[in-house]
Amino acid sequence: MSCNNATVLNRSCDTSHFRYPLFAGTYSVVLALGLPLNTVALWTFVCRLGLTRSVPVIYMANLAMSDLLFILSLPLRIFYFSTGRWPLGNLACMIPGTLFSVNLYSSSLFITFISVDRLLAVVYPLRSRPLRTVPIAWTICTVVWLAIIALAVPIANNHPANWDKHCEVWRCFENYTEAEWHFGFYILCLVTFLGILVPFVIIVGCTVAVVKELRSQNASSSSSSTAETLLKRYKMVKLFVFNLLIYAVCFIPFHVAFILYGLHKLCFLKYNFFDFQTITLCMASSNSCLDPLIYYFSAMSVQRQNYKVAQSSC
Repeated sequence: MSCNNATVLNRSCDTSHFRYPLFAGTYSVVLALGLPLNTVALWTFVCRLGLTRSVPVIYMANLAMSDLLFILSLPLRIFYFSTGRWPLGNLACMIPGTLFSVNLYSSSLFITFISVDRLLAVVYPLRSRPLRTVPIAWTICTVVWLAIIALAVPIANNHPANWDKHCEVWRCFENYTEAEWHFGFYILCLVTFLGILVPFVIIVGCTVAVVKELRSQNASSSSSSTAETLLKRYKMVKLFVFNLLIYAVCFIPFHVAFILYGLHKLCFLKYNFFDFQTITLCMASSNSCLDPLIYYFSAMSVQRQNYKVAQSSC
């Protein structure tokens, strides 16, 4: 008997394990909160602020679209974890499994570009103007989506529906074979480094640079600085704090837990991190509800003239 088979947790044929009600409840909350929040945000970006007028709005609109794609797949996940069975076929299983990863890594990259854009606007406002243009922003977003789509192909192939011989039911989002775990683990390590760790380091660097610049501005400004100016600086700092918060709550714990659980599945670790991985997966799913905080504080940092000239295009 392999180490994987010897340490499988709670392979019961009912839905008594806590992951089933936990996932069903978490996805229901994310759906109820994330759908209206991101829909309103996307409508605001497209119809009120305009996608051709502001670089931050372009990044935020793409982030909202990424969140909506994931949120629209949640009813399938809720159905499965409410019933413990998957009668909907292979394609319907591959789509939501893939969209979760698409959302995770596209969100990470778009949040990073929002941070970099705000860094350039604060620290290098004049020198960065040639870089902070609408065509360049759209080019960056296109490259991100092409990279994510390329990543989605192997992820989709590694998320098929599978037959559970023990319970004689079709499974989805779990019960993967040893070969699927090997292949998936290598992909996970690669995207964790490129899609999570590197962006996280960039955001930390942006946060430090912006805080230092704002401190310098506060020190050099007169005591007559307006309350509005101080409020803008405060909200700018909060934007970076929330970016780091999303990484600390949603991205980092999930990838640490998933890698540890993958090492266990591949027999490199004795301890089973399944419960830890289950909880952090719920935390990762919550990023679609936290992203509207980024929309709010990003929008507050966009110059007022962008709002004045923006006209409804819908």
